Amino acid sequence: MPKSKKLVKYYVIANSSYGLYYGEVLKHDKKEKTVTVRNCRHIARWYGGTGGITSLAAWGPKGESRIGAPCSATLASVVNVFECTPEAVNAFAAMVPVR
Repeated sequence: MPKSKKLVKYYVIANSSYGLYYGEVLKHDKKEKTVTVRNCRHIARWYGGTGGITSLAAWGPKGESRIGAPCSATLASVVNVFECTPEAVNAFAAMVPVR
């Protein structure tokens, strides 16, 4: 029987220094408050449907948002992790990284 592809989920991650990041969570250590992320993109500035982090996870960035290039990272002092909808994932994929 062929193996089915694993569904990749993406998240918006917030840390205590008000940093916002987007990416695929590989490991979430709740005790240490760290998250290891693949395809991690820093969200420097965003505009969304109605504002707020939950709207960013629901609909993704719009317009003149500034989203960094992808990399692998371990984020510390994580306080929130929001699962993104397919609509948000598509919106992030369409964003050209800041140079």
